[in-house]
Amino acid sequence: MFGYLKNALLRGLVILIPIVLVYITIRELVEIMIGFATPIADLFPEGWVLEDDPVELIAAILIVGTALLLGVLWSTGPTRRAAEWLENRSLNHVPMYRMMKSLVAAFLDLEDEDSFKPACWRHDDGSLEPVYVIGEHGPDMFVVMQPWTPTPFAGSVKVAPRSQVDFIPVTLDEFSLALTHYGLGLSEALQKSDRNE
Repeated sequence: MFGYLKNALLRGLVILIPIVLVYITIRELVEIMIGFATPIADLFPEGWVLEDDPVELIAAILIVGTALLLGVLWSTGPTRRAAEWLENRSLNHVPMYRMMKSLVAAFLDLEDEDSFKPACWRHDDGSLEPVYVIGEHGPDMFVVMQPWTPTPFAGSVKVAPRSQVDFIPVTLDEFSLALTHYGLGLSEALQKSDRNE
């Protein structure tokens, strides 16, 4: 009986902790958005923002507008090269920055992002193992991460032959959700892959 209760408690914590972390992250992002939005709102003419307007809505609109402006600026060649030069000499040296940037870009399904691509590793015995392709290692190898279920962004990193790795044409969100649900939905993703071959 004690063992059953202990396992139930641990399973409950595995479910509860990610939910709490997502809630805290969203709450913090909203507060950060409001903090960024306040000085931006001060740049607009008086009377454009009314006191009884919902602060969160104004913050969201201003952040989306600012992000759009930054995205347009990033698309121009000189600005992009200057930003990449600055990033390579500063932020890329901050631990976890490159990984988080690649992960966010993969979730947003940006075309130029090559990390965290959903794939399957075909083993010699015919079995398929879900992996993320993190990058390339030479002309004929991939660096892959083998995710652990139900925490799809934790796992071991290995180098696999390119010939044994097949990309799956699904979003990172769909793929990681299937892994979070112990593989439920992964079959549909693999069927998509088979139809595209």
